[in-house]
Amino acid sequence: MAVRFPFLIALALVVAPVAAHGATPSCLKCHPTHYGSLGSCVTCHGGDPRSDRPRIAHHDLVPGRFAWFTVPGSAPTRRGRDLVEQFACRRCHIVAGKGNRLAADLDRLPSGTTGQTIFEAIGNPALLMPQFHFDERQKTDLVNAVLAGAREETAKGGRGKGESPQVVHFQDGDTRRDNVFEKRCGACHRALTRTLGGLGHGAIGPNLSGLLSEFYPKTAEGRTPWGQGPLKKWLDNPRRSRAQTQMRPVTLPEGELEKLVGILTDRQGR
Repeated sequence: MAVRFPFLIALALVVAPVAAHGATPSCLKCHPTHYGSLGSCVTCHGGDPRSDRPRIAHHDLVPGRFAWFTVPGSAPTRRGRDLVEQFACRRCHIVAGKGNRLAADLDRLPSGTTGQTIFEAIGNPALLMPQFHFDERQKTDLVNAVLAGAREETAKGGRGKGESPQVVHFQDGDTRRDNVFEKRCGACHRALTRTLGGLGHGAIGPNLSGLLSEFYPKTAEGRTPWGQGPLKKWLDNPRRSRAQTQMRPVTLPEGELEKLVGILTDRQGR
C-alpha cells in the first residue's frame, strides 16, 4: 500500500490539470476563436485541447493552411478543385469519388497521411507522375481539395465494399518490352497502366496515362474525348489537328492501332 500511494498522487497531479480544463479547451488561452459555428478547435485542427503543454496540445496539429477543407465553400478548396479539373488529376487518381485507379486512391489514403505529406508528394512526384511545377499556393489548394473529397466520401459511407485490393506499379518503362507503346510512343511519352505498369521513358511529350478515359483532357481541337478514331487521326498527321506541334506522323502497320488502344485501355492487346 505504501508503494501505491505515491504512484496515485503522481497520477493525480498529471490528470488533474487535464480534467480541470473541462469545457474550456486550452487552445483558447493562446489562439482567438474563429469559425466557432463549425465546432471545437479539434474539428478542424486536431491536437489535444486538454493540455497546456504546447508539445502535447499541438501533437498531430493540422496547420491552418491545410484546414480550409473543413470550411464550407472556402476559396482554397474551390481553387484546388479547379486545379484537379484543369490538370486532369483524375486520369490516374480517384478524387471525390471519381477517377481512374491507376495510382493512389486519394479518397482512401493510408492512416497517418497528413496535409504536409500530400503537399510534399505533389512537389516531389513519384515515378511516372508528371511534374506540374505547382507553386506553394497551388499545392496548398490541392491538398485542401484532396482532403475535402476524402471527407465527403467518408461521410457518404459504403464506398469500397467489394473492391479488389489495388496494386500500383511504379516500375520504370522498359524499352525491351515487346509492345507497340514502347516501340512507337515510349521514346517521347510515358504512361501508367494497371496491367503492364509503367511504360515508356520519354519526357518530351505529354504523359499519356488514362488517355482513352473520360478524365483525360480533350483532343487537340478541344471538342471531343480521345478514342480510337481521334487517336488514329492524330497519329496520321498531328499538324492537321495542331499546326505548331513538334510531333511527327506515326505510321502504324495494320493491327497495331488496336493493340495500342488495348494497352491504353488495359485490355489484352500486346
